[in-house]
Amino acid sequence: MSDKTIIVSFWHETGLSKSWFFLREIDETLKISTRRTSTRGNRSNLINFMKNWLIWTAVLFTLLSWWLLLPTVNSLNIPISKTHGIISKVVIQGRSPLTDVAMYLMLLLSPSLAILFWDFLNTKKRFLNSKKRRIASVSVVLKQLILKIVGSKKMLPISLLLIVTCWILNVTQPILSPHLPQDSFHYGEKVGLSETFLQNPEAFFDKAYVLIHGFGLNVMPGVIGFWAGGYEKDIAYSILVFYIQSITPIFFSFLILLEISAYISAVSKWKIFIILCLLYFPCHGVVFGLIDRDAVFLIQAFLAIRWVRLLTEMAKQNDANSVNKELAIYPILLGFLIPISILYVYDRSLYSIAIFVSLIFFIYLTQNIRFFWRSSFLALISIVFTSGFLSLVFGWNYITVSIGQIRYWSKVAGLFTSLPYPQINISLVAPINWLPIFLQTLTFTILCIDFRIKQYSYSQKIKAFFLEHSITIFMLLCAVFYMRIALGRSDIGHLISPGFFAVFAFVSLIGHYLTKKDLAITSWKNTLIITLLFACLFNLSFLTTATDIFMLARYPQVVNYLIKQNSTALINPSYQEAANQLLSNEMKEQSCFYTLTSEGMWYRIFSLKPCSKYWYLIYSTTKESQQELIEELKESKPKIILYSNQSLGNGIDGVKKEVSHLLVHQYIWQNYLPYKYLGGNWFWIRREKEMEISELLMTLTGSVAVTGHFDVLSTLDTNQGLDIVASGWTLLPENQKPHENAILLTYNLVSSPDKLIPLALGSASDYRYDVATALNKVEALQTGWNISFNKLNIPADTVKIRAWAYNSIDQKFHEIPSAIPDKFLEGVKPTFSENFS
Repeated sequence: MSDKTIIVSFWHETGLSKSWFFLREIDETLKISTRRTSTRGNRSNLINFMKNWLIWTAVLFTLLSWWLLLPTVNSLNIPISKTHGIISKVVIQGRSPLTDVAMYLMLLLSPSLAILFWDFLNTKKRFLNSKKRRIASVSVVLKQLILKIVGSKKMLPISLLLIVTCWILNVTQPILSPHLPQDSFHYGEKVGLSETFLQNPEAFFDKAYVLIHGFGLNVMPGVIGFWAGGYEKDIAYSILVFYIQSITPIFFSFLILLEISAYISAVSKWKIFIILCLLYFPCHGVVFGLIDRDAVFLIQAFLAIRWVRLLTEMAKQNDANSVNKELAIYPILLGFLIPISILYVYDRSLYSIAIFVSLIFFIYLTQNIRFFWRSSFLALISIVFTSGFLSLVFGWNYITVSIGQIRYWSKVAGLFTSLPYPQINISLVAPINWLPIFLQTLTFTILCIDFRIKQYSYSQKIKAFFLEHSITIFMLLCAVFYMRIALGRSDIGHLISPGFFAVFAFVSLIGHYLTKKDLAITSWKNTLIITLLFACLFNLSFLTTATDIFMLARYPQVVNYLIKQNSTALINPSYQEAANQLLSNEMKEQSCFYTLTSEGMWYRIFSLKPCSKYWYLIYSTTKESQQELIEELKESKPKIILYSNQSLGNGIDGVKKEVSHLLVHQYIWQNYLPYKYLGGNWFWIRREKEMEISELLMTLTGSVAVTGHFDVLSTLDTNQGLDIVASGWTLLPENQKPHENAILLTYNLVSSPDKLIPLALGSASDYRYDVATALNKVEALQTGWNISFNKLNIPADTVKIRAWAYNSIDQKFHEIPSAIPDKFLEGVKPTFSENFS
């Protein structure tokens, strides 16, 4: 019988001529086709090809579903229901963070739901037509070994260990850069509180400093740096701590690959490990990436996956004694890591707890009840013991404070740090946007189909299904949990988070199917060659890093150069110069310091504790937390503060700090005044006495006339058109220093002209050639000002905007004449449940 006859027979007998759905008949039909022919060559290859229907059906469903859904998914927009008084990028856009979650779930679940629904309709129709039809009970997927066992050499594991080590050390060398502390915003989060902790470790958690990540990331690097290098070299050694934290998850990710290799084929695990490494190397930094925050979670993920694999193997061997005796260490270690993860980093600790609960549920489904209770008891004892030990070291408030901060960030982080997920377009230009979700969807769909077939065709119990796909299921769970990171803040640094688990969940599933006994599509050598070709085409540079011995030879020099650097040489020079000028005079009188620029490095430079538990301004996101910060500043009364500079903390995601934290700035404008401008840093000093805002503002009728004009209010295209810029010029007193040329904007309701509320502040430093020409004064050249604010900071009514110039002589703000007509502005009626007035 010819190939064409076989194909026609296959098409008609499976019912594909009427319906493409053939999940039930395919195996039986192939058996019929096999009996009808005596030809063994082409027929065998053809049947082997057709028996890959499961994977190809899942791919077809997923691609078709995505193709139909993507226009809807990309246009989805769920409005925000409650904002807690937060003003941020996502609040201004009015787009709820739940939108990204809905997009993700639609893409993840739709193919599987479509298959199940179609199968339900198809099954119902078949039962109505024929109740006597027998469900096929033979294997659906042909099982022929794809990886022929080639005797592994003794040097293979050693060679692989050397290659992986070389790659890890070469890829992570940039982390040892001495320029890392120049980023005083991000690196300041690691060293800013170190001296505060060392000065009084017992009271540290009593103060409950708000940590955006956790003690392990925000305090520990600086503390260990002090212990190892002292005050002179603490920054250099803190970089080494950060390096160890960054390299740890990468190292354990390779251990996870080794477990996946053993799961696919215990006999050929080192050969499979080579293939997985060839996939890992080029995808790192492009599709996925692991950072310091992932360290503890990757350790836990490795222990969980290893434990699951060993349990699966022993369950197949019915070795209950080995299960009970040899694996008791794993629940103890996993229980030990849960309190550690809470101390280390907040968000990943929640994923750790979720994985642990899933693991206990897996044991309940697949093991005997005695082993389940024993494992749960050992884990619980380990959790209690570790929590008690950490409480003795860090104080009994450590757990309650950590839980409180987890609750705080779970409430506000979605509105404060969220960025919309980018448009999903399947292309090689930006695989990081779609590939992790696509692979999760594909993996989930294949598992769904496989479970559906085995449940109905073989009456297979759920226990057998979980044991067969244990590693894939846990890798997929990790990917789903890590999608929260990508969906929460969808920039490059967060989009790479779920990629590792998504890629290798899919690889483990495909590898599991390809190593079935009867499947022989390609040899191990051919698979290796194909994988190597793909790696070279995808990202050759990261592949060659694994064998770059010249780069590896520089590693000791890089480390040695770093640890020889003094801390003063690693800190931003302009910051150090400004600190030296201030430290010689005023700063010695202060017991604490505060900066509105959200840079922890300043606390390390001045060796002063923060004046508030909200040591980063951006951490006080809600109105309640801003009021809390103001009360702490009132109590501590720092003499000098840092008002602004050019760092990242002056505006997150295009939203100025004066807009997002207006309450705090209103307090500063009322109680502080411009002091010094050092190295691009604008320091302000506390007024000698507190004054009401009405005492600081001198109207046109009661003040010395100010030469200048408030020209115009203009709408900007930024932030959904809610940004407004006020423009004008002001000629200030001759003896006034440039850093004192502050311009303040206020608003008042038309019905309340005397109730003036500060709105925004800037400085007169922009070039105005027209003013200099008109006045015929060179000193009038830099008298222009352009000060922006956001409509969400004014009431939903008509308000009058007025401008005021600071005069250093009387230390008050004098009204700037406004060009006719007066500047009126209509506020925005918020669609949220709270008002921003």
